[in-house]
Amino acid sequence: MIIDLLLDRKDGEAYEPKRFYNECMEYSSIFKGIGDGITRAMDGGTEADVKRELCAYVVNNEYNESICDYINSVNWL
Repeated sequence: MIIDLLLDRKDGEAYEPKRFYNECMEYSSIFKGIGDGITRAMDGGTEADVKRELCAYVVNNEYNESICDYINSVNWL
Protein backbone atom coordinates (compact mmCIF):
# COMPACT_ATOMS: atom_id res chain seq x y z
CA MET A 1 0.00 0.00 0.00
CA ILE A 2 1.06 3.59 -0.54
CA ILE A 3 0.87 4.20 3.19
CA ASP A 4 3.67 1.65 3.61
CA LEU A 5 5.82 3.60 1.16
CA LEU A 6 5.22 6.78 3.13
CA LEU A 7 5.99 5.15 6.46
CA ASP A 8 9.09 3.41 5.11
CA ARG A 9 10.48 6.74 3.99
CA LYS A 10 9.56 8.31 7.32
CA ASP A 11 11.47 5.49 9.04
CA GLY A 12 14.60 6.32 7.05
CA GLU A 13 14.42 4.09 3.99
CA ALA A 14 16.14 5.60 0.95
CA TYR A 15 13.74 7.52 -1.28
CA GLU A 16 13.84 7.57 -5.05
CA PRO A 17 11.05 9.59 -6.72
CA LYS A 18 10.93 7.35 -9.81
CA ARG A 19 10.61 4.18 -7.74
CA PHE A 20 7.94 5.80 -5.54
CA TYR A 21 6.06 6.90 -8.69
CA ASN A 22 6.26 3.42 -10.22
CA GLU A 23 5.01 1.78 -7.04
CA CYS A 24 2.10 4.24 -6.84
CA MET A 25 1.26 3.37 -10.46
CA GLU A 26 1.33 -0.32 -9.58
CA TYR A 27 -1.01 0.19 -6.62
CA SER A 28 -3.31 2.27 -8.81
CA SER A 29 -3.65 -0.59 -11.27
CA ILE A 30 -4.39 -3.09 -8.50
CA PHE A 31 -6.63 -0.92 -6.33
CA LYS A 32 -8.65 0.96 -8.96
CA GLY A 33 -6.83 4.25 -9.21
CA ILE A 34 -5.97 4.80 -5.55
CA GLY A 35 -2.71 6.57 -6.44
CA ASP A 36 -3.81 8.37 -9.59
CA GLY A 37 -3.91 11.82 -8.00
CA ILE A 38 -0.43 11.32 -6.62
CA THR A 39 1.06 10.24 -9.94
CA ARG A 40 -0.75 13.01 -11.85
CA ALA A 41 0.74 15.55 -9.44
CA MET A 42 4.19 13.99 -9.85
CA ASP A 43 3.82 14.07 -13.64
CA GLY A 44 2.84 17.70 -14.09
CA GLY A 45 2.31 19.38 -10.78
CA THR A 46 4.37 21.23 -8.26
CA GLU A 47 5.83 20.05 -5.00
CA ALA A 48 2.78 21.55 -3.25
CA ASP A 49 0.47 19.57 -5.56
CA VAL A 50 2.21 16.31 -4.68
CA LYS A 51 2.04 17.05 -0.96
CA ARG A 52 -1.65 17.93 -1.26
CA GLU A 53 -2.41 14.64 -3.04
CA LEU A 54 -0.38 12.60 -0.55
CA CYS A 55 -2.21 14.21 2.36
CA ALA A 56 -5.55 13.66 0.61
CA TYR A 57 -4.64 9.97 0.31
CA VAL A 58 -3.87 9.83 4.05
CA VAL A 59 -7.09 11.60 5.05
CA ASN A 60 -9.36 9.79 2.57
CA ASN A 61 -8.10 6.41 3.76
CA GLU A 62 -8.48 7.39 7.41
CA TYR A 63 -4.83 7.05 8.35
CA ASN A 64 -3.35 9.10 11.16
CA GLU A 65 -3.37 12.68 9.89
CA SER A 66 -0.11 13.45 11.71
CA ILE A 67 1.57 11.68 8.77
CA CYS A 68 0.79 14.85 6.79
CA ASP A 69 3.24 16.74 9.00
CA TYR A 70 5.97 14.45 7.72
CA ILE A 71 4.73 14.59 4.14
CA ASN A 72 4.93 18.38 4.23
CA SER A 73 8.42 18.36 5.75
CA VAL A 74 10.21 16.62 2.86
CA ASN A 75 10.43 16.96 -0.93
CA TRP A 76 8.82 14.38 -3.19
CA LEU A 77 9.90 15.46 -6.67
